[in-house]
Amino acid sequence: MQQVEAELKFAIGADDPLPVLDEFVEVGPVREQHLRAVYLDTQALHLARHRLTLRRREGGGDAGWHLKSPRPDGTRLEVHAPLEDGPGRLRVPQTLREQVLATLGHALPEGPDGTLLPVAVLVTHRLELDLLDPARPEVVLAQLCDDRVTALPAGETWRELEVELVDGDEAFLGHVADIFERQGLLLADDPSKLSRALGDRPERARRGEGPAAGGPAADVVLAYLAAQVAVIVAREEDVRTDVPDAVHKTRVATRRLRSALRTFRRLLDRDVVDPLREEIRWFATALEAPRDAEVMRDHLLASVDDLPHDERVGPVRERVSTDLGQRHAAAHQALVQVLDSDRYRELVEQLMDLLAAPPWRGRAHQRADQVLPALVLGAVDRARTQARAAERAEGRQQLHQLHEARKKAKAVRYACEALAPALGEEAAEAAEVWEQVTETLGSVQDAALAAEWLRGVAAAAQEAGEPGYTYGVLAAQAVTRAQAVQDGEEALARALEHGWP
Repeated sequence: MQQVEAELKFAIGADDPLPVLDEFVEVGPVREQHLRAVYLDTQALHLARHRLTLRRREGGGDAGWHLKSPRPDGTRLEVHAPLEDGPGRLRVPQTLREQVLATLGHALPEGPDGTLLPVAVLVTHRLELDLLDPARPEVVLAQLCDDRVTALPAGETWRELEVELVDGDEAFLGHVADIFERQGLLLADDPSKLSRALGDRPERARRGEGPAAGGPAADVVLAYLAAQVAVIVAREEDVRTDVPDAVHKTRVATRRLRSALRTFRRLLDRDVVDPLREEIRWFATALEAPRDAEVMRDHLLASVDDLPHDERVGPVRERVSTDLGQRHAAAHQALVQVLDSDRYRELVEQLMDLLAAPPWRGRAHQRADQVLPALVLGAVDRARTQARAAERAEGRQQLHQLHEARKKAKAVRYACEALAPALGEEAAEAAEVWEQVTETLGSVQDAALAAEWLRGVAAAAQEAGEPGYTYGVLAAQAVTRAQAVQDGEEALARALEHGWP
């Protein structure tokens, strides 16, 4: 459904009386409404920057999805869709998504940067009344809405009056504005409720600026969480069709998401985020099997190709490609079943709800540069404790401890990445240092896993009566690489001495 919206908004004090309209119009009975609107946009607020508004509103007479776009004459074209039209509570209906694309065209990026996610929630207590034609009381010229608005989660509140034409004309709207002005009411500075709620964020986004170091810690954390949810949502179809690297990118996003919810948990209600972390881990586990098979296949095929010709005995390459290809196919089929499950759909809903209404607590609304570095230090301390455990261990136990150390190092790396847009070069440099740790320890872990995968492939080859010599050579190489842990220990030590934050 489409309609043209023509309205004016006026600022009014919290306790000021409604303006008197005298005999200019008749006033109908008051209707009370409670509205909750979730506004969606890209992370860089492409819609807001092009004066588009997309929301899902509950309550009132026009509950549903609304997309508003500007028209040359100053009015706005409003397109509606029912609440249930979206693939989820906060996932945009396809019809409106197509309308956004048609309006913005190339201005809307593809992939995660163009994913529509919750950016604001407005809760409104509305007193609505009809302005009627005195000569024909059955004709509603306009509706007057007395709105008391709360922007969540920050909790800013304000009051405004909104006059929207129904069967009246522009002259009528102008006359109402004159009457209001004579009684001291001026047009609101912000063109919309969303504009006021977003503040300077659209302009900052236009300049390529993210959350500020002097702004709330919550803004920095939320931006990082939103970036990971955007990857999961945007890559869903690519994961389903097994587009190259889609599973890997989604898996990394789940790791970053879980890690951020762990590192910054003092700022969030754990009764909400701890169960959510477990659901994210469930999904990450489903992503793990096809990704591991894919990586190991490529790794072992490269190892086979690097062997001298006389070391390649039997159909080793074909066996590795077929065996691990079958494992990957089976794991991907299981992953698709996960994507089709109610549990996965509910997980995505929970992630969208997390962005729409983050359960902040503690010091979340204090300055980012005063709150977040201490939380990163907590992650560093956990990595240091795990590094000491690895130093004391030997053999396979040491490999296990180094694998755990790698997980802790990733948590530090991800935390530094989250802070870098706001806290600058020091955080970015620290992220690079910790990335080197994770990459070095990852090579050790990959070699250990390769030895395990090779045993399975070799067993299948033996059952088929194929020579086992080359598998033994490859396994020996993998074991040797896995035991070369010194580089990983040294990289971890350097990171712990880096001194940031």
